[in-house]
Amino acid sequence: MKRLGPVYTLAAGAATAVALGVLSAGSTPAPQNVNARDVPSVVTTITPAPSAAPTATRTARPAPEKADYAGRVKGNGGLIAVSVRDGKAIAYFCDGRAEAWLRGRATGDRVVLSGPGNSSVTARLRDGGAAGELRFGGRQWDFRAPTVKKPSGLYRASAIVRGAKVRAGWIYLDDGSRVGLTLVDGEPADVAIPEPGANATVDGQEIDPQDVDEFIGGF
Repeated sequence: MKRLGPVYTLAAGAATAVALGVLSAGSTPAPQNVNARDVPSVVTTITPAPSAAPTATRTARPAPEKADYAGRVKGNGGLIAVSVRDGKAIAYFCDGRAEAWLRGRATGDRVVLSGPGNSSVTARLRDGGAAGELRFGGRQWDFRAPTVKKPSGLYRASAIVRGAKVRAGWIYLDDGSRVGLTLVDGEPADVAIPEPGANATVDGQEIDPQDVDEFIGGF
């Protein structure tokens, strides 16, 4: 029995080694096959830069083919009338003692007119009226003139009475206000402002006021 001792020892050692090897193999994770298509791809989302807000395009408003405005000149006491026909514009300012006839053009929503003595009118034409500036006699005033319809508005008369040259202008407002001036040979004459639609009487002779449609062509 004593001669078999080393053999048992070697056998026990081999058995132990085998057991450890089995344990080691069991604890090692099994290799796995990984295909490229199984790898989740990284998705990058590109957010487009916000585009610039569209720029609003302002469309120029066309000038009215036909329009009549009449109102008061602020701080002056006079009245002003502006009329437009197919791009042509005329204006008349009067305070009962002085007057100015002006002419010009209507472009888009704007009128620019000029008259004697460096008088001028510039105005914007808006829905329902005209608003702008009058320059007259070296001074300037603002005005607002609502749209008016006959019998309100601007009238003019030209005639020869007993050899004298007569010229008159009248403005009528919707509220009944009116102003006008009659010149006989260039001098102010005491002539009553006629009722709308009626004739004026100059030195015993009736003269017929013309509305804008009747005289703007030759103005």
